[in-house]
Amino acid sequence: MAITHTSRTGKTYYLHTGPKRGGGLQYFFSSKSTGSLAEQLPDGFEIYESVQGQVFLRRKTLRLVRDDEVACLERRLEKRRGGNLYKIETRGKTLTIFESAGSSFGKSEAYPWISPQQEAQFRERFAYYQAVLRFTLVDAERRLFAPERYCFRGSVDDWISIGPPDSIEKLAAKYLKHLGSDSFFELF
Repeated sequence: MAITHTSRTGKTYYLHTGPKRGGGLQYFFSSKSTGSLAEQLPDGFEIYESVQGQVFLRRKTLRLVRDDEVACLERRLEKRRGGNLYKIETRGKTLTIFESAGSSFGKSEAYPWISPQQEAQFRERFAYYQAVLRFTLVDAERRLFAPERYCFRGSVDDWISIGPPDSIEKLAAKYLKHLGSDSFFELF
């Protein structure tokens, strides 16, 4: 049976195999269901879906961030009110929070038949996320993270430090409340 993955956008991807230019075998995802389909993942690889819904095959990576630290951020983000959607991406020693401000799809008089569940599914499916906040592990022994926010000023357009390193619980309590509000842009 072929390896498939359906992304958050509802698109199904198929894992293909093909010859490499220098010899050997390469693996890649495609939305085409025809061709030389792979029936198993190569050893040491995993399926990875980006925050934007793109699907890749990548080498398994060493995760330096613990599951309880990710769960702490997820709990705090679930409690947030407002129309923004959030996703967390973990890469190596960095936790990045992505935000999708508002939605291009909204319930209105034009769509009276849309249920709240369907509206939520559409919002998730068509959301575009951008990185806004990240926490980088700087002391693995004491579990201290350095907080940074993305600066959207034309002259900067990069990550800026917004405070000293601390535990993920304290940083989440201090900074996540600013997401989706004007006070976020005053953090530095």
